[in-house]
Amino acid sequence: MTHAYREPVDKRQCPAAVTLPPADLDRFDTMPDAAFTMVPQLRCELVAGHGGAHSALVQGSGYDLHWASWPQYAVEKASRCPAAAGPVGPPHLQEPEICLLREGHPGDHYGETLF
Repeated sequence: MTHAYREPVDKRQCPAAVTLPPADLDRFDTMPDAAFTMVPQLRCELVAGHGGAHSALVQGSGYDLHWASWPQYAVEKASRCPAAAGPVGPPHLQEPEICLLREGHPGDHYGETLF
């Protein structure tokens, strides 16, 4: 497992990245009901300059979400942030913009400054 910094597409996103160990790649790629195709390197999903550990969603399976954090590398189950921003879209189809980050994340919610 390695830690890296990559130039983000969006300058507001944290540039930290982590390469998952082969055992975790295999474990999360073969989970029943896996939601995502695994990739070896994940980008921190938090806003640039955030405090605390870096965080990225590794895999979803059913209602379980598995998140990596680093530099003290760990993967654990955690809920998605319950925050929602104001409505987006045309008035007749408006829904709140949900935060797609891990519950309890530092910094802004997904959608407030990222992407």
